[in-house]
Amino acid sequence: MNAINRVILVGNGFDLAHGLATRYADFINWYWGKCFHHLRMCNNRTYSDHLCTFILNDSHNTWHAFLWSILNPINLPSGREFYEYVKSDEKQFSIHYSTFMKRICQSVELKGWVDIENEYYAALNKEYFETPERINKEFEIIKSNLIKYLSEIQEKEITTSIIKLELKDKILAPIKTRDIAINAHYQLIDFIQARSTLDKQHLINESALSIHDVLNPDKDDSRASEFIKECINPMEENGTASTSIIENAINNDIVPDEMLYPNRLMLLNFNYTNTADLYIPKCPDYKDKFIINHIHGTLKDHASIIFGYGDELDDKYTELVKLNNNDFLHNIKSIKYLEADNYRKMLAFIDSAPYQVFIMGHSCGNSDRTLLNTLFEHKNCLSIKPFYYIKEDGSDNYLEMVQNISRNFTDMKLMRDRVVNKTYCEKLLG
Repeated sequence: MNAINRVILVGNGFDLAHGLATRYADFINWYWGKCFHHLRMCNNRTYSDHLCTFILNDSHNTWHAFLWSILNPINLPSGREFYEYVKSDEKQFSIHYSTFMKRICQSVELKGWVDIENEYYAALNKEYFETPERINKEFEIIKSNLIKYLSEIQEKEITTSIIKLELKDKILAPIKTRDIAINAHYQLIDFIQARSTLDKQHLINESALSIHDVLNPDKDDSRASEFIKECINPMEENGTASTSIIENAINNDIVPDEMLYPNRLMLLNFNYTNTADLYIPKCPDYKDKFIINHIHGTLKDHASIIFGYGDELDDKYTELVKLNNNDFLHNIKSIKYLEADNYRKMLAFIDSAPYQVFIMGHSCGNSDRTLLNTLFEHKNCLSIKPFYYIKEDGSDNYLEMVQNISRNFTDMKLMRDRVVNKTYCEKLLG
């Protein structure tokens, strides 16, 4: 069977597009609120959770007594506001950070954002090089808090009411022939030949059905039939459409959409939330057509969560492996993948047929480089299409995305052919 599938990379930008406060910076602000809550109940002058230590330097005996003497319980400050207040008054207060937490806070203050997984890997190779077990304990505390934070968001905010029909249309859209890499055009031609066959037995074969066939069983095929009649016939002697005729139809962009829908769809969800699940059509008889793969685990199963770093292509990773100390590999994603079968399912999917990649909200940063390299340089990958977003100043992040995508390639010529140029790309929303 000549099929083309679609893999959609779902990253944090996907959740942000739904108005969810899932940035790491949002999480850190929540963390300060959590600290503030504990300090209000603290009957000591010192409070610590192994990431931060808050010390009261003035004459008050406890944090509890001090805070209740100055706060209006009806209009409490946010955790971030409290943190800024405490940090600014070094005479009355002291805050001591673990080295890892200090890295995170400095990134938020300098850049307004932070990538905790990148900071972990950098600290592992530098400040914690002699004590990897210590950063792993601190990282576990952050992971535990992150799960609590995201679980609150999922429980309160992730419902069918946040579904964006515009996003749903893009996820289920037909393949754009101009998106396919030049070196993969022969696979596109094979796909259209298979879709244009007049053999009715072809339509009985479930594996040959497209996602559009499944979702629209009573669809109007008149455009496709007319195209086959006028542009594909006469057939070659073996009963298949002429390659040159199909190639001409592709170049003139006259292949009907009905003939260009992918056969199968996988939403490869890098988030821990279940927002992506909202976009999987409910087709019990065709579950294999619409797949959700929570590659990094789900909030329903805390043990499944993969939170760490995944860049085996980095020179420093090779050095860490040579140290023969498993503490350095404790949070390496490519090893964690072996604890479940999600990665194996992804490999089976991309091995099964040619596929195009849609990138929706994933930065394609180095923390997922090993997996992304496997996806992007696979022989079955036909194209990589980033969906960019518009920033507040009116600019977009297309170039930034492509720069990140390029770091996941070892073959730059292949990268330039497979990545869809901006002219043919779309905004994630709007």
